[in-house]
Amino acid sequence: MRLAPKKTCQLILDTNNHYLGALKGNQSSLHKSVQANFIAEASYTELSKGHGRLEKRVVSLCTTLDTIKPWPGLKTLVRVESERQFNYGGQPRRETETRYYIASF
Repeated sequence: MRLAPKKTCQLILDTNNHYLGALKGNQSSLHKSVQANFIAEASYTELSKGHGRLEKRVVSLCTTLDTIKPWPGLKTLVRVESERQFNYGGQPRRETETRYYIASF
């Protein structure tokens, strides 16, 4: 049996546990709401170098949920922005990616 993500979150809460889950396109209205209304309240930056690449990650938290679509037990939004610099075929390359997560704590 496959549960919908919203029902899965509620089931986790019903057993007195917490969840931390990646927000993906299958919850498009929540994902769009988070992208449009995320306001970073605290951030942490990490730089790492290895395997021929330089990577910067910025992790930001948001607990202001007034404009976010309701979701069972939602307390915190997390945004992870990654930037990687490396050489590919002798040419410098740069990749960026932004991921969002939802948490009940």
